[in-house]
Amino acid sequence: MKKLLVCIACALFCISSNYAQNKEMKERQIAAISGSAAKGDKPGLTTALTAGLDAGLSVNEIKEVLVQLYAYCGFPRSMGALNTFIGVLQERKARGINDAEGALPTLQEVSRSVEYGAANQRKLFGRDAQGAVLAFAPAIDQYLKAHLFGDIFGRDNLDWKTRELATIAMPTAMEGVENELKVHIAHGKYNGLTDTQVDEIVTLVRASEWKPEPPKTFIADDKVTVRKVFYKNRYDIMLAADLYMPTDTDINIKYPTLIIGHPFGAVKEQCAGLYAQEMAKHGFVTLAFDASYQGESGGMPRHTVSPDALVEDFSASVDWLGIQPFVDRERIGVIGICGSGGFSVCAASIDPRIRALATVSMYDMGRATRNGLGDAMTDEQRKAMFSEVARQRWREAEGEEPRIRFGTPEQLPDNANEVQKEFYDYYRNPKRGLHPRYLGTRFTSMAALTNFYPFAQIKDISPRPVLFIAGENAHSRYFSEDAYKQADEPKELYIVPNASHVDLYDQTDKIPFDKLTDFFMESLEMTNINK
Repeated sequence: MKKLLVCIACALFCISSNYAQNKEMKERQIAAISGSAAKGDKPGLTTALTAGLDAGLSVNEIKEVLVQLYAYCGFPRSMGALNTFIGVLQERKARGINDAEGALPTLQEVSRSVEYGAANQRKLFGRDAQGAVLAFAPAIDQYLKAHLFGDIFGRDNLDWKTRELATIAMPTAMEGVENELKVHIAHGKYNGLTDTQVDEIVTLVRASEWKPEPPKTFIADDKVTVRKVFYKNRYDIMLAADLYMPTDTDINIKYPTLIIGHPFGAVKEQCAGLYAQEMAKHGFVTLAFDASYQGESGGMPRHTVSPDALVEDFSASVDWLGIQPFVDRERIGVIGICGSGGFSVCAASIDPRIRALATVSMYDMGRATRNGLGDAMTDEQRKAMFSEVARQRWREAEGEEPRIRFGTPEQLPDNANEVQKEFYDYYRNPKRGLHPRYLGTRFTSMAALTNFYPFAQIKDISPRPVLFIAGENAHSRYFSEDAYKQADEPKELYIVPNASHVDLYDQTDKIPFDKLTDFFMESLEMTNINK
């Protein structure tokens, strides 16, 4: 009987989880449609409309959003968007796709639009509409009541929460309407939108992320479910992450959880996601996030490198995970890959909630930037780098576009060394690590990186355990060896035979997942988590 109840509970959890994920996807696509239509971004709108229909939005639901658009962006934007929608529907019909029409709104008495609008405003805002502008120009007050809140918001085949979600995306896509945006954010929250939903809308509209979800650089495993989540760090930057969970998740268990940090020149869809998926297969809940200013995460100006923020991102991930009902906040560990290895060491040094730490192919980005690989940079070269950063800051202060730096060039030079070749074969290889969401870092951030000393408080991690993993042939091996020497017990240095630095990004025959599993099982005191 107990097993039957558990099975029923799990089934209900899966159904409710799938419903919630589908609802989230629909809401995200409504925001995408609204934002791209408000911008006049026809290619983006076409993509968003297609994705919205694929997510289960009805034709009439989308029509309502695009009609509502006229009140905020004008008839040209609204009618242009509706024409684009006609084209999308015709193209889908030609391919044999018949999209659901959906419900039509209940008819209202047109002569009572102002009356209905005033009543709707009171329900939407919790009070009568008021303000200096309405008093100054009473006609606009009448038009708002009659057309927007009477005629449009009175159409009941789209609820007010959804209409406000769509509305928030519209002024977010426009310039010079910050006050109106704040007003509608308040209205949205009053009608049920959460802070996280609002922040997601604003972040994604401003980042123009209305492209189809690009595939990850590894094959998805049907033993693991993935969903996108958003949360803020203490700098008010919205972080985007992928949450990986075993498909047989038991809602009666609080799971041990691992946070996976991606390499310095990467995003969550690459090796961090691979590690997250594999460790989820071993029974953990895992979270792979995009660092601040990168990928789908927020942060302005884009592509900035702030060591403090990159350390904070780990603690922010702990914050969010620790309040989830399926996470045991006393059993949260971290895996930092490459550059995130150094940032995660720093995070674990100052955040005792990180109960165990493993680094893989770790880079100390501070040391690598100020000293060069192998500590080969001369004082003159370092001063020349600072001078060039200073000149670039002047250029950007005078209005030039930011200089963006990529770790690997688009074309490998003839005189490339082995390290460059190794990175190139991953990051520029469409069969391995090439991904469209990584767009480089600001050159001017290099100066700030030279001031980063991640091992300054490494001894404070003790008595929490730390595992340093490096390839036998890795050019970066000395970073892990030096960190191991400086750390206090309990600690372990694990050298993977015949492995290079980048081998441990995606070569699953070399990545020691069993070693990582054993380490975290012991460190987080896991006992029969699949019971």
